[in-house]
Amino acid sequence: MVDIGHIALILAFIAAVYTAIASTWGARSGSHAFATSARNGVLVVAALYTLALAAMLYAFITKDFSLKIVSDHASKDLPALYTVSALYADKAGSVFFWGWLISLFAAVLALQKHGTYKRITPYAISIMAVILAFFLAMVTLVVNTFEKNPIHPMDGFGLNPLLQNFGMLIHPPLLYIGFAGFAIVFAFFMAALITRSSGIEWIGGIRRWALFAWCMLGIGNVVGMWWSYNELGWGGYWAWDPVENAGLMPWLLGTAFLHSIAMRSKKNYLHTWSLALIIVTFAFILLSPFITHGGIESPLHGFYASTYPPYILAAILITLIGSLGLLYIRHKGFEKEEKPLSLVSREGAFLLANIIFVVLVFLIIVGVVLPRIVEGLGGGRIALERNYFDWSCGPVMLLLVFFMGVCSTLGWRKSSWSSIRWNLLYTLLPALIIAVAILISGIGNWYALAALICGFPLFTILLEWFRGTKSRRRTRGENHIRAFFALIWNNKPRYGGFIVHMGIILITLGVVGSSFYGVENTATLDIGESMIVGKYQLTYDELTLKEDNSILSAVASISVDRDSKLIGTMRPEYNYWFAWREPFSEVAVRTTPADDLFVSLVWTSYDPGDESATFRALVNPLIVWMWIGGGFMLLGGLVAFWPDRRRPPGSEVDVK
Repeated sequence: MVDIGHIALILAFIAAVYTAIASTWGARSGSHAFATSARNGVLVVAALYTLALAAMLYAFITKDFSLKIVSDHASKDLPALYTVSALYADKAGSVFFWGWLISLFAAVLALQKHGTYKRITPYAISIMAVILAFFLAMVTLVVNTFEKNPIHPMDGFGLNPLLQNFGMLIHPPLLYIGFAGFAIVFAFFMAALITRSSGIEWIGGIRRWALFAWCMLGIGNVVGMWWSYNELGWGGYWAWDPVENAGLMPWLLGTAFLHSIAMRSKKNYLHTWSLALIIVTFAFILLSPFITHGGIESPLHGFYASTYPPYILAAILITLIGSLGLLYIRHKGFEKEEKPLSLVSREGAFLLANIIFVVLVFLIIVGVVLPRIVEGLGGGRIALERNYFDWSCGPVMLLLVFFMGVCSTLGWRKSSWSSIRWNLLYTLLPALIIAVAILISGIGNWYALAALICGFPLFTILLEWFRGTKSRRRTRGENHIRAFFALIWNNKPRYGGFIVHMGIILITLGVVGSSFYGVENTATLDIGESMIVGKYQLTYDELTLKEDNSILSAVASISVDRDSKLIGTMRPEYNYWFAWREPFSEVAVRTTPADDLFVSLVWTSYDPGDESATFRALVNPLIVWMWIGGGFMLLGGLVAFWPDRRRPPGSEVDVK
């Protein structure tokens, strides 16, 4: 079975190279036979890739330790739930899995009907075939994913305990799905550039691919934050680690891209921006494996001793030089854009938002690559601390959230002060009143700032929703509830976007609350002793030692009191894994709408005669709203993604 998988990958690589050539030739010569053959070639690549994946998964499930990737990341006692995730825990396995997703999406693209954009489809298929050939070369020629061990071991090394978490089953696949989806979008936009197809008849369909990829990538980042928060034991969710940034930067660029194509469809504006943004987004997607495979050191996670970075860096440079060069050659032939009469307009607001997104990504990438550049030039090893990102990127992110409210108060083409004034009266004024009330109450300056920054766009969204519902009720005679939901259903892109914005507002609220009002305390306690953290009193009741074949566990029982009332019991753990010869903490988290109580067992002596233990306790305000905000993002993305059969192709794009 292993040999079958290896052969299938090699054949898939050959088929991908053939498809790239045949599809290009078919498009240039007008040969229907070559175009059909190329489309079938994509399906063959996907089928062979799937066969190789099936062979790989069979090796993991049957614990075939003759295969190096299996012995490196699986063991006899590895739970079946994590057997599949062990595949992309490997440096070559992650690229293998990512490439398989791209092959599936390329197959879906080949099977779709392309009546409105059949001229550009062959070139899009050719570009996808080149991308697939690159990924297949990485897992066959650069590294043999099906490499065998010279000696058949009796057992494998096992999966890192930190990766034996539910987040491992969701976080990496969502990121790879988002990356693969954006590859489809990149291929189509480059094909349109090659064929000089600047019309909007095909943007509606490709927008749905972009929205799907953006939503998966965004939710993947949120799940990664949740995983870090619950698994690593440090009490945080974002450390500006290069790998975290590698997932954030293409999502930010993808956000700007989505806004640009919406504006392009509605107002024939920001066309060049759309093309430039999808090129840079795809380049930053390729930057992700460059970072994770050691191109830039990642202190939290990443693959070391990987041979991939030089090849990935070459792919990034070729993508940027080739694509931006083509854009420069073609841009003079673009139809004239409908520029707004004034920058004080909704079009101007979208342009400014794009600039802010680009500035934000620039600040992040400087913080990621500058230390490595200085080190490479012989300037010694430096590190930009978290303060750099917090104080450079944090204000820009808050400005973006605030700017969501500004955009909806502006009109098209040119806005008059009178219209802006009344819109601000209904939206900014309530947010200001709440912020002032918070300042007077003494709760805190940052809470007041959060109320202003988050309240303004939230009131703007609610006002737009209220006006739309009121108008529909007046014209259709529907009741409020029916009018509200009919409004969403009849303009899914617009109101799905509103729901997404509400999710981002909630995430911002959680970030501000947990970043500036968290409380922490660390104490070593004996049985019966207590510690105070915030408004909570924690009493150490008991320490239980448990041992099985692979883990020695110390489980502490802690009574939690608030206002002299017992509100629950928490049980943090401290586990020593024999196979890894390392301890790993399992935190206990108590969540309420107001805050999270986070307790980890930092150290225990494992001496039956000494049951003292050290606890680290944190109170993180409003953090649950981050995860709720992620749910709103997913819901809004699904609403906006949902097809509307009544709209003609290309007309389903709407903007706020």
